Amino acid sequence: MGPKRNALEVKSGSIEAELIEIKERLGSLETIAGLANSREVLDHARKHLTSEQRFAIMRLCETPQTKEQLKNALNYNSIPALDNHLKPLREADLIHQRTNDEGLLTFEWSKLFKSVPRSSRSSLLLGTQNATKAKNRKP
Repeated sequence: MGPKRNALEVKSGSIEAELIEIKERLGSLETIAGLANSREVLDHARKHLTSEQRFAIMRLCETPQTKEQLKNALNYNSIPALDNHLKPLREADLIHQRTNDEGLLTFEWSKLFKSVPRSSRSSLLLGTQNATKAKNRKP
């Protein structure tokens, strides 16, 4: 007598499809929460954007970026130096970590941050640049 077969067979394709559906539903809930609470999300972002380096990371992560791309764009000497600024943004749910089609780890805005109206995001992220430029201007 051969090995007993389970009555239920699960295929990886069906599990993957279910996971994708769950992620899409979760993303929709995050978007709804962000739209309903955009003022609170912006206040939350301001609370965690405590340095020009974090603002710069947020501006770059509008599109997916690898750690190496961020390190080079921001002239960091090492990945751990970058991580000091990247980690708090991830913990605050402003940046999400994903694996792209090539298997590279990338960082981009979270769905919650993306759900804030574009004009509000732009104002927040560009506001510090304008303030820094004005501060550096000589009278």
